[in-house]
Amino acid sequence: MAEGFLVHWWASRGELRACGRLADGRSFGLVSPGLTSGWVVKADQGTQAMCLLQKARVPLSARAVEAFGGEPRVELSVPARSWELARSLLEPAGFWHLGEVPRAAEDALLHWGITGGVLIEGTPVSGRRVDVVYRNPTLRPSDTPIALLWASLDIETSRDGTVRALALAQGSLSEVLFLPDFASEADLLFSANALVRKFNPDVITGWNVTDFDLAHLAGRYEQNKVAFDWGRTEEVVRVRRKAGGRTVVTVPGRQVVDAMRVARGSGTRFEDQTLGTVATHVLGRTKTLELKGEAKLNELDRMFIAEPIAFCDYCLEDARLVLQILEKTGLAELTVRRAALTGVPLDLAWTSIPVFERIYALELASRGILPPPPAGREVSGAAGGMVLDAKVGLFSDVVVFDFRSLYPSIIRTFGIDPLGCERPGEDALVAPNGARFSRQPGILPALITRYFASRQAAEAAGDQTASYVYKILMNSFYGVLGSAGCRYGKTELAGAITGFGRRCLEFTRDWFEARDMPVLYGDTDSVFVHTRRDPIALAKELTHELGKIVGDAWRVESYLTLRCDKVYSRFLIPPMRHLPGEEVRGRAKGYAGWVEQPSGTPEIEVKGMEAVRSDWTPLARRFQTELLDLLFRAVSASEVSAWKNNLLDRLRQGELDAELIYRKILRRPAQDYHDKASPQVRAARLLGWTNQRGSVEYWMTSQGPRPVALPGEPPDYDHYREHQLRPLWDSLLEAAGLDVGPPWGKQLELEWDETLS
Repeated sequence: MAEGFLVHWWASRGELRACGRLADGRSFGLVSPGLTSGWVVKADQGTQAMCLLQKARVPLSARAVEAFGGEPRVELSVPARSWELARSLLEPAGFWHLGEVPRAAEDALLHWGITGGVLIEGTPVSGRRVDVVYRNPTLRPSDTPIALLWASLDIETSRDGTVRALALAQGSLSEVLFLPDFASEADLLFSANALVRKFNPDVITGWNVTDFDLAHLAGRYEQNKVAFDWGRTEEVVRVRRKAGGRTVVTVPGRQVVDAMRVARGSGTRFEDQTLGTVATHVLGRTKTLELKGEAKLNELDRMFIAEPIAFCDYCLEDARLVLQILEKTGLAELTVRRAALTGVPLDLAWTSIPVFERIYALELASRGILPPPPAGREVSGAAGGMVLDAKVGLFSDVVVFDFRSLYPSIIRTFGIDPLGCERPGEDALVAPNGARFSRQPGILPALITRYFASRQAAEAAGDQTASYVYKILMNSFYGVLGSAGCRYGKTELAGAITGFGRRCLEFTRDWFEARDMPVLYGDTDSVFVHTRRDPIALAKELTHELGKIVGDAWRVESYLTLRCDKVYSRFLIPPMRHLPGEEVRGRAKGYAGWVEQPSGTPEIEVKGMEAVRSDWTPLARRFQTELLDLLFRAVSASEVSAWKNNLLDRLRQGELDAELIYRKILRRPAQDYHDKASPQVRAARLLGWTNQRGSVEYWMTSQGPRPVALPGEPPDYDHYREHQLRPLWDSLLEAAGLDVGPPWGKQLELEWDETLS
């Protein structure tokens, strides 16, 4: 008996074939014959369809199943290799297949309940491209964690696309293939095949490795007439583009996991998605060459000829940085854990819809229920979470109360479930939006109950990785149920969840305000309350009362739990922009405060304001943060004014030019934008960009945007003063109610003009 993890699985000639890694570190392959595929017909057609297949001597078995809507069906299982034969016999006779086109390998794992981890019972033999091979083993699910081998790839190309270097890094192993060391590019590519097989990774990763490195290599292999032979079988690597432009790379027996996609899909946010930016943020260091555009290309051309060792080191360092980022953030382990929990391949681990459809299908299969047809109906989604009006001002003693996992708790409490919505029954539970749900135990509430328990067990054991996997998985369910791309998506489902969420937030607001504790702001699952009372006691009391309300109104047990999330000793909500005389309204999703710390020293926290937005300049972000700190420390108006005047003086003297750089991302090629383009597009065009996209750095001058890399006009200090600093000054001082004497306008502008003249 051996334990392992399936990295890649597929069907071939009626057999399940898979590759992976064993607990003892060996790579393995397995071949399991006898795959079957199902043909689903109406219950009253089962006998006739069976007779037709038996007459043609097609081996089969039958079982009673249910359609998602509850109608009885019969599923005829035939050998996977005979499914097309069955189609040719059954369709002309009017026995139409009422299920999905089968995926034999996926269906087999689904039937066995295998989600990645596997117990293998059988006698292995030595393999050629894997250490051992199991033939016709017995397979059962396993939840034992297995360490996989990750290798990171990076390539460097010439201007005409020729591969000049290929680096592979895996743990302590690393190697660079350098073009001048080979007779030709074809020779280098052929050697790359052997290099990958020598490292024998389970997962190939890299930064943008799918859309660039591997896609580009596929073209070079084809042009050089060399087999792209990186797999654990003799089949070649396949690169294809799916609908929507997504590139999919299949390396037989291995998985390709793009680290850039993982970082984006996991919810991690950076100023941009370049490797240099992410490495700086995560590792505190960056790429060995940080030039951009034409300057970078010129330097790489020079290094290729004059400093070949430095050129190879640059290529290898990019590969190593990716592995270090995945290790430091834990994203490699999180990816494997998420795939093992849900049963999707590693490259889909951070997707939402495939993950949900897989785990829900596992539960349906155990109940003999067929999934509904693929998505195709309209789903309008639902209104977002409720946002309470924000009250402008500077406050002390503000407590943030939030519901622990509000939407998953609503699903669990009120039985929100796709199957339960399809089959509500007579004694249905009615949601605020009118959706009806069965009171029988539902699949999704049961899943969440299990995940809640597993998350608590993980936290108790100190396993923060597992805790995070369960948390983000549960939190993704609401969005999936409101998506037209999900076969279980339905307007009523998403609307029921947000409807109950609004009721919870309204009840919470009314409860606090009835007890003379003003609610300054609220959003979806949290309220900001001005109070000095014990927050833990308040949360416990409100949770108890809400549970009674839920039990009386809907006859269910409440799993809704309010908790104290944090305490602000000082808290500020700025106003939205408004004209004189207009109603002053607080900015939703934008606030700042001093968070109490165990050390007793408050720490400034900014949410949704300019200080944490990358589309504002570094000077503006620093200006807002420092001004907030002054306001929270309640310094005098004269001190605030003196600080501001000093900063403006340094600005007009040119001392702060380095903080005036705009950094914007072009997500489409510069040539694709219209004529009246934004400053970043105009700056990109000045750099000669046409088909290029990425990060652009520029100053605003009196003549318009000027790329940092080009000489020209100095920064327009009036622009920065009026469009970057003044809006922040006016907004924060209005919120704080602070009078600093002469306004920003006339007197200061006169002083400024006199200085410039």
